[in-house]
Formats: sequence, C-alpha cells, structure tokens
Amino acid sequence: MAETARCRLVRYLEHLTSEELKKFKLYLVDCLPRGCLEEADRPKVADLLVSSLGEPKAWELALSIWEKMGLRELWERARKGERNKYRERMRKKFQLMRDRNHRPGENELFQHRFTQLLLLQEHRYKEQKHHELLVQGWRHAEVMEERGEPIEVSALFDPDQKTGIQPHTVVLQGAAGIGKTTLAIKVMLDWAEGQLYQERFDYVFYLTCRELNTIGVNVLSFADLIASDWPGPQAPMTEIMSQPERLLFIIDGLNELKFPCNENRCDLCKDWNQQRPVSILLSSLLRKMLLPEASLLLTTRLTALGKFSPLLEDPRHVEILGFSWRQSMEYFCKFFRNEELGKEALYLVRVNASLFTMFSVPLMNWIICTCLKQQEEKGHDPIQALITTTALYTCYFNSLTPDDKNFMPQHLKGLCGLAAEGIWQRKLLFEEEDLRRHNLEAADVSAFLDMNIFQKDSGCENCYSFIHLSFQEFFAAMFYLMKPDEKWEKNPDSSIPDVKTLLLECSEHKASFLALVVQFLFGFLNAEIASELKRKFRCRMSLEVKIQLLEWVERETKRDNVYSCPSNSAFPNWPSLLYESHNAEFVTHALVNVKEMKLMSCFDHDILVNTFCIKHCPGIQRLFHHCHFIRLPAFWEDFMSVIFTSQYLRELHLFSTQCVDIHMEKLCMELRKPNCKLEELCLFSCMPKLLISSFSILLMLEGFKVPYSCCECLFSSPSLKILHLCDIIFVDDGMKLPCETLGKENFQLETLEITYSKKHLRCGLASFLSETVKNFPRFPYIQSVMELLYSVLAQQNCKLQTLRLVDCHLTHTHSQNLFSALICNKSLKDLDLSLNSLEESGIKLLCEALGNPNCKLSTLRLSRCALTTACLQDLLPVICSSENLKTLDLSHNVFDDKGIKLLCEALEKQDCNLEKLFFFQPDGLSEESRRALTNLKSRKSLHLIL
Repeated sequence: MAETARCRLVRYLEHLTSEELKKFKLYLVDCLPRGCLEEADRPKVADLLVSSLGEPKAWELALSIWEKMGLRELWERARKGERNKYRERMRKKFQLMRDRNHRPGENELFQHRFTQLLLLQEHRYKEQKHHELLVQGWRHAEVMEERGEPIEVSALFDPDQKTGIQPHTVVLQGAAGIGKTTLAIKVMLDWAEGQLYQERFDYVFYLTCRELNTIGVNVLSFADLIASDWPGPQAPMTEIMSQPERLLFIIDGLNELKFPCNENRCDLCKDWNQQRPVSILLSSLLRKMLLPEASLLLTTRLTALGKFSPLLEDPRHVEILGFSWRQSMEYFCKFFRNEELGKEALYLVRVNASLFTMFSVPLMNWIICTCLKQQEEKGHDPIQALITTTALYTCYFNSLTPDDKNFMPQHLKGLCGLAAEGIWQRKLLFEEEDLRRHNLEAADVSAFLDMNIFQKDSGCENCYSFIHLSFQEFFAAMFYLMKPDEKWEKNPDSSIPDVKTLLLECSEHKASFLALVVQFLFGFLNAEIASELKRKFRCRMSLEVKIQLLEWVERETKRDNVYSCPSNSAFPNWPSLLYESHNAEFVTHALVNVKEMKLMSCFDHDILVNTFCIKHCPGIQRLFHHCHFIRLPAFWEDFMSVIFTSQYLRELHLFSTQCVDIHMEKLCMELRKPNCKLEELCLFSCMPKLLISSFSILLMLEGFKVPYSCCECLFSSPSLKILHLCDIIFVDDGMKLPCETLGKENFQLETLEITYSKKHLRCGLASFLSETVKNFPRFPYIQSVMELLYSVLAQQNCKLQTLRLVDCHLTHTHSQNLFSALICNKSLKDLDLSLNSLEESGIKLLCEALGNPNCKLSTLRLSRCALTTACLQDLLPVICSSENLKTLDLSHNVFDDKGIKLLCEALEKQDCNLEKLFFFQPDGLSEESRRALTNLKSRKSLHLIL
C-alpha cells in the first residue's frame, strides 16, 4: 500500500527538534488557525495540513517551509524520497520487454536483452544514404563503421566540443526498426535505476506520440499529462516544476504524431497548470514556450525531420545506425542465452551477403533470432532456418499470418504489386493514392499493419512503408508468383517489368537494387516453400517463369563459369541463386551442359553453395576451387564426398590459403577409395587478396600442409595420373615417405610437379589461374626434394613422363645425380630445366644422358639457363643425332654471332630430327645472325618460334 501524504509528513516532522517544530508552526499561521496549532503535536499538524490544503499542496508547502528554515538536509532527503518512489515506479513499468509475437505472460527482462546501439552525431547527405543502400555484405558493414566517431548516450547533452554550447534538445533519428523506441526506453530505465544522468536530471518523463494521438483533443493541464505515471494519488507538481532545468522529457515517435504542432505562438501555452488541448501542450513544449529551461530527447524517423526541424530550437541531431558487428553478436548471445548457439547463428548470417547487409538493423536481428527460436521449439535444427534467405523470410511471414485459406489473397496481391512498383521506381514511401492504384484502401492493409510488416509513416501525412527494404523486396518477388486476372491490362501492375526484363537487368547491368528480388524468386522454386505459398496465399510460380529462370541460368553458365566469392559479391551469381532454390531437379536441368566450373569459397556458407551445385552438376569434368578458410569440418567433408563421388570428374584443382590436417586427411581418404575416378589433382597453396577490415581477422594463411600419414595416399592413388603440388608444406618427416612410396608397383603417376611460385606472397586468384611460370622451392629441405626425384627416376617401374625443375639453383652435384638417373629412365618425355645456371660442366653431363639409348626425352626446355657458345658446341651434336627429341627451348639465352652460326648450321642438316625450336634473344641480333635465323625459319621440317 502506498504511503499517504499524512504519514509521510509525520515521518519527516519527527526529525524536527522542539524549537524547529515551533518555527515550522509559525510559517503555517497564514494557512491554518493559530489556535489549532499551538498545542498540536506532530501527527496533529500533519492532519491539519492535509485536511485544510489537500495532500499535494500540504506536502509542497512543508517542503518549501523546510527550505526557508534552512533545513537543507531534511529538504533534500524529502525530495529524494519523492524521486525514489517515482524512479521505482518507472523501473517496474519499463523493466520487462514484450516481443511482438509474445505469448501471454511471456516477457523478458529489458536489461538482459538490450544491446548497445551505434550512434553518430552528424547529418547524412542523400548521396551517402544512396551509397549505403547499394553496398552489401562486408562492404556494407565497413561503410557503416566508416561513418564517423560514435557518441555515447551519456554524452548526448554534453556541451559541443567546438562551440561549448550545451544542447537542450536532442533528436535521435533513424530508420524503421533501427532501435529508436528501444533506446528511449533504455534511457528511461537507466535513469530510474540510478545509472544515467543522476547529476543532471531530477525527473525524467516518458511520453509516446502513439498514446498522445489518442488524447490529442482532450483538454487538460501539462501537470495532469505527466502525472499519470505518478505512484501516489497526487504528484508534487510545484516541487517538480520548481527546477525546470533539472527535467528531461522523452518524446518517442515524433514521426507518428497526427497533429502538426504549427500553431501561432500567441496560441501556445506558458503555464504548466493551465488547461489546454494536448496538441497545444505538446507544441508549446517542443517550441520552448512551456518550460524553456527543460531538456527534450526526441525520437523520429529521418522522413519526419523536414516537418519538425523548423519548430525545434538549436537541436543536436544524433543518428542511430543500429548494431555494429560486435553488438549484433552480443544481441544474438543474449537472445538465446546460449553463447555457442548465438555465435553459430550469427556466423551464418555474416557469411550470407543478403542477411549480413541487414545485421545493423535490430529489428532484423530480432526476426532472425525469432525464426531460429521457433525452429528450435519445433524440435528442428535452428541453423537450418538460415540455410537460405528465402526460407528465413517465409518462415517469419508464415508465423505472423493465420492458417486460413481465405487469408486476404486479393489484398496480398495489391501489396505485392505496390512493392514491385516501388522497387522498380526506387520508391520506399507510399501515399494513399499509390495504394488505391493497386486496389487497396487503408482498411485493406490493416492486417499487414498489425503484423508489423507494413507500417504507417506519419512523418508524411497518410504515408506507408514496409518495415524494412528487404520485406519490400520479398513481396516484390511474390508479385511474380501472382496469377494475372482478366483485368490485368487495365491494372497498373501491367506496367511493372516482367521476369525476363528483371533477369536481363541483372545480367547486363548487375542492378544491385534488384539483387534480393531475384534471390527470393529463385528461393520460391524450393518445393517446401512453394507448397506453403500455394496453400496459404494461393500464389504459385507459373511454368513460364520457371522456364525463364532456367534459360537465364543456362545463358549465365555459358557466358561465365568463373565468379568471385559470393559473400563479397554485389550481386549473387548463378551458383548462389541455384543454392537459394534448393531444388535438385531444377539445378540438374540448369547445369546439365556444364563441363567445367571455377568456384571460390571464402566462408562456410560459400562451400555449402558450391557443394550443392557440384553435387547436382551431372557432367562436370574439370573443377577449379579456391578455398580460403572453412571453419566447420563437416562442410569440408561434404564437399570432398561430393567431388570424389562425381561420375565424370577427372580434374581437380584446389587452391587454398589454409588447409588443416583434418581437411587433408579427408581428401586422402577419398583418394584411397576404389571408386575414385580422379586422374589429375593439383594442390596450390596461395594467398589471395582478401578484404581485411575490422570485421575480419587476418588468419595464419599456411596453405596445404601434408602430414606424414597422408603422403602415401597422395602418391599411390589407384586412379591418379597427374599430381601437381605447388607451395605444399610437408610436415613431420613427410619428405622421406614419398621416396619409399613412389617406388612401389602401384605407383600410377605419369606427371609429377612440385613447384614454388615467386609471386606466392602477393598474387591472387587471377594470377594463379593464369600463372604459367612454375618455380621450384628454395626451402631448406631442397636436398631432400632432389633425392626424392632421383629416387623416382631411377625406379625401373617409374611411369613419370613430365618433370619440371624450374629455377632450382641446381648445383653440380644435383646435375650429376639427376642426369645419372635419366640414363636409367625410360618413361620421362618432358624435362624443364629453365632458370637454372647449368654451366658447361652441367651441360656435358646432360649431353651424356641425352646420348644414352635409354633416354626417351621428346621435349627439353633450357630457357634462361645462361648458355654460352661453348655449351652449344657440346649440346648441338647430341640434339641433332637424337631420334626422340622433337622440341627444344633455348629462348632468353644470349649467344654471339658464332654461337648462332653454329646453331643454324647444325639444324640445317637433313639428319636433324628436331621439329620445334623456341628461340628469343632479348638483346637483339646482328644483321648476320638475323639472316641466318631467317634462312633457318624457311626450313619446312623445322618450326622456329622467335
């Protein structure tokens, strides 16, 4: 039971001494009869005050007398007691948070759920906002954090750093669902709990424009307006208003205000006790006619600023940007009360470009978390709700709508037409005239308003908008599922471009404003989603639209089978869209003619996309896959299982920045299986140009690591004929095992390349795909590598046909061992020794090997080997007499005229079997040498490439 003013007066009068009580009575002689007071004790004085003046005035009079008597401590304690009761009332009122779709009695403590928002004190220009709407994924997150230095809530009313002026009006502005009301409540609750503005404001009052609209015509005083939340029967208004500079009024949702607040100043109110219409009272407060010393904290959408800014006196504008990445993570973890589940869910949001663009909007975070929670409550894996963006939105929309076959199909069609028209015209705000053009009235959209999908935007009179642009895009995509009726030609919907035009815009112009519409459209191909839309909303995709989507994908795959990482793309490419459909039959038809794919996986979601497409591509033969960092081993295992069970896949090129042991082990397990049909495997460690920002962490990019246990599988796969290891790191004593393995009878390799790229530390995807120069590793264990190769070549059952040792810095010992092994080898056909300074001693050893009958080399590359004329004198007789050698590369070696003359004379002989010669001398040729080479080029049996 609330304490009465009489009891409170008695309690405080007990603190007065006898002399102080006598003095207190003297102050009352003008209000109460002297005879009644002389013998009155403390309870009697309290009775007389309350019965004569009423509770509020009695208490206010007592407070003013104590202040006049100099009883400052008692006066402060009494005032603080009043404030504390009011604080407690506000704490209880705002401490619980109710979700939009909560069940009766289901609440959450506000402080347990609340997550800090990113605030910025500046105006956004139209061009800035337009730019933000265009970017997606990681870049969108970067743009939001690049906006400027954030401001803390506690500093909203601090003096300006440049002018030193302290603001009395702060406007918190932001888009729908960005957290304006939540932040206003947070300020109120933090003050009530003693955590905010304690030294600045004695009282904080919360007014919501939605409630003010309902009483706008009522006549009452401002005191009555703010006293409705007072804990007792009467609020001590005189005491509250005695220090207006210590008051803060929070006015939430200014954009929802129905009255204009544009009255003449002479009609405004200055007296907080005067009876006036609520609209006049609020206008007087906003325009600083009433309580000009008080502070105001206003929340509004950006669209309402033009209407209210002229009414406000030197406001400070602070924009709410929503959540930063870290704040989103905090929100997810708080929502689920499970840090692991929260991080896992947000990780999948982060790697999905469409969802990650929305992460800054708290409302969208709530929608995502709500859908996950619903999945969890149904006993389903909550993460599955995030597999596709369409599944998430459909899940949320279905949860809001009644399970009724007659659920407003006509109204839904009008809303979808409105959404599609807005997307094409870049329009986010709709007037009632727009609604009527699509056969909608205000009453028709009431159901959508109740579901918080569509909303009134009162910043403009009778304007509407979707709660988020992504919802407008969702309904715009649904428009293309609506079956045209007989009135189609007369309907404004007929002016909206068709699906064919939609897809053409995406192909030719990469129209990012259509990206999510197209993504949703592909998502509607999913059987479960299509069934739900048909059952509940009577809309389904026509065969004609399906055919158009199929033909578009077929054209895209023919035009471009290489695409950037989906997570960083401004527009989703065809693999992402096919994955969004999750329709195996459709994807198989779309990819039936695809033989080669070049894909990239930056994150786990990307490898899900790529695995799905590879799995349903029946004729894939060659696959290039760049895998940067896969966090979940299960995703990598699925990928490996799919590619190694593909019936026609013969070539696999894997480019990786990090491949942990478990990934390598899975790869080798698949290679070992008898049904593996892979013939060529190339493993490249690389460091691509990844986007490094405050949202991503620079990882240890180590590429492929081959542990000891995996070497045997790599070198003895039953099907593998070509193995290329570029920049591979052998761990443990893995460099020893291949020597033993390669000597076994089941060794099937015909081509082995162990190379190292000079550009390893700076080249990206494009350079790796086009790289032609391969360099041998210069690591400390190069001696072991060379020993491995000698051992391989010396084996009688060696099947190696190609060996490339480029830029190996071969020593005399290396050359001696290598060429000795060549004498025993009968399988090697192609040898590349470019970029090695073999010197004359090395060339002599090479000539000895080439002259041996066992040597079957048909191609020899000695480019950039610093060959001299003396080297040619040793080399040419062997080359010309060899029956097997057909191709020779001597380019980028500088010979004098004598050397070129020797070369030309030797090759002009009829018994020379050489068919192709690569020859380019960078320092130019003398006229004599040029004539000699021209004559040589005319020889029909020799193809000379200068």
